[in-house]
Amino acid sequence: MDIWITLIAVILVALTFTAIRFMKRKEKNETGDPPSAESSALLAEISGMPSNLAVLSDRSATEVMVPRTEMVYMEKDDSVKDCVSRFRDTKFTRYPIIDGDKDRVIGFVNFKEVLAEYVSDPVVGAKSIKHFVRPAIRVMDSTPAHELLEKMQEERTQMAILINEYGGTAGIVTAEDIIEVIVGELYDEFDAAEPPVIQKIGDRHYIASSKLSLSEASHLLGINMSDEDVDTIGGWMLTENFDIQSGETIEYSGFLFTVLEMKDHQIRHVEIQPVPADDIILEPAKAASIPFAAANNA
Repeated sequence: MDIWITLIAVILVALTFTAIRFMKRKEKNETGDPPSAESSALLAEISGMPSNLAVLSDRSATEVMVPRTEMVYMEKDDSVKDCVSRFRDTKFTRYPIIDGDKDRVIGFVNFKEVLAEYVSDPVVGAKSIKHFVRPAIRVMDSTPAHELLEKMQEERTQMAILINEYGGTAGIVTAEDIIEVIVGELYDEFDAAEPPVIQKIGDRHYIASSKLSLSEASHLLGINMSDEDVDTIGGWMLTENFDIQSGETIEYSGFLFTVLEMKDHQIRHVEIQPVPADDIILEPAKAASIPFAAANNA
């Protein structure tokens, strides 16, 4: 990721939230009432991104994280030389470093720093990667995304470890993951082109990533899909039928949800379409036509 693009995006987000806090505080001090619709509209005009900021305020960290199952990590005792080989395959900027288990994340490394040392002195290749570990903040996975971004800015860190209610690692979040909710995907020369989270095929007929949030799916389809235990449509389908397989369908509130692609036991893509009037299930779209890109580690 080009450092200037990231820097500009961070500054933009910081200025927007600062303006919001200032305007809310100013109006409340002067009138004793919550911010008015007029000031909210003004802030939206200032930010230039009203809808995306509203989405961010409703998102939890879980909804923007790289889940535990998709984390690309390095072991603390791995040699720098071995880690360089992994970097060639994945090309992320930052990697979480674990101590034997994903529940024991000791921090993260900025691999640009590692490469700079390795190039200047090849002897560094024999060192363990733990010599380059930086501390990472830890927060509950239910933390609102905008609060996490503010905390990351305060701590001057680019990666956070999300902890679930049992104390285990739920996943990781980078500042880039949160910023992309506001400004859209930020690609660099190594990022594979990702399909959109949801694609419209026809009238109320969609292909969706399993990471589509339940709140967005509910709004799109006009049905109630709220579930306190899961945040995504893929997680919801697994709670409805844990043993569901690729090609199988769940019928719910007048819609058919068909698994198009799975990897191990993780749903990747889902087809959504209305239940036909004659109750004949339509043929699902071919999963092969939907490309899947690797998770964005950093």
